[in-house]
Amino acid sequence: MLPYCVLVIIPFFIEAVETMLQPNQKRLLQKKQLSNKSILVFFVIWCLMLSLRHSTKCGVDLISYQYYFSIMSELNFSAVFSIFPTEKLYFAFNWLISHIYPDFRLLLIATSLLCTAVVGWFYYKESRFAPMTILFFITNACFVMFYSGLRQSLAMLFVIPAYYMTKQKRLVPFILIVLLAKFFHNSAIVMLLLYPIFHTPLRSKQFFFVMLLVAFFFIFKSQIFTAVVPFLNEKYSSAGLTETNGYTVWIMFVLLLVYSFLVLDDSKMDTECLGLRNVLVIMTLIQGFAPIHATAMRMNYYFILIFPIIIPKLMNHPKVGYENFVQLSKWFIVIFLTIFYFISRVSSGNSSLGAYPYVAYWE
Repeated sequence: MLPYCVLVIIPFFIEAVETMLQPNQKRLLQKKQLSNKSILVFFVIWCLMLSLRHSTKCGVDLISYQYYFSIMSELNFSAVFSIFPTEKLYFAFNWLISHIYPDFRLLLIATSLLCTAVVGWFYYKESRFAPMTILFFITNACFVMFYSGLRQSLAMLFVIPAYYMTKQKRLVPFILIVLLAKFFHNSAIVMLLLYPIFHTPLRSKQFFFVMLLVAFFFIFKSQIFTAVVPFLNEKYSSAGLTETNGYTVWIMFVLLLVYSFLVLDDSKMDTECLGLRNVLVIMTLIQGFAPIHATAMRMNYYFILIFPIIIPKLMNHPKVGYENFVQLSKWFIVIFLTIFYFISRVSSGNSSLGAYPYVAYWE
């Protein structure tokens, strides 16, 4: 648990010191954007943790990835595409690393550097409240996926350029990015939903309709998922429906969705913030399937990776009379998520795709 304490406490310590050194702390806390240096510190520490993790004991899928990597150095480049007919770019990436140096550790380091650099840069650039961004990231499922699912971890990175292409309404580059991501992990095709949902005109007056849609998807989740299964990857469709009790994240998304419509003022929001709130809607709908299918929520990882910047951006637009409430709720969320994270880690033991407890390569 100590490495994760360091991962959270050091960035927050830097944030606190920087805040206290400001001449007008009250004014600083009310600014629309604080310094994001703590995000950089967080991702530097996390990059070291990912790079130095044990190659078989800190990530449940790493044993199979290690096996695939071990045979790459014996193959010529063309053989890679014939042996692995799907997700070809991931295996081509493996082949390249194996011919630089045939040690699985190098693949872990390369993947860790790529993932932390891209995600860290995105949050540093886009976050409007660093503590909340860090906590929303470390408490969501994407965080532990980076320990285990190397293919999907790399595929998830493509949602960031896809997001910028969506903002700029560049449909053709957006589609090409999604197709590239699919060659790393087939589930990335779900990113195609990002473009239309981002540009759907949803305002506060549609709040009742949105909540009806959320309720409909949740009540009829089994029927809807069963209907969608034939269009999914065979690995997902082959698994039957099971009760996972995965309600916590869905409840959080619902509460934040209600908050974003009733407390925040969309007349003050630009098109980006309105689009991000739409992403929160699709995240909530997809997350409703998590309680009935253990791997269904993998479809949501691509949207959840954007989630840590959504609420901090939306909270800069409170309705008249709610300004103080929104400022207080920012810090309430930070305190609550910090307590929740450490309590959940202590009580859960060895879980979450093998990311906990952390095991270094020398252990």
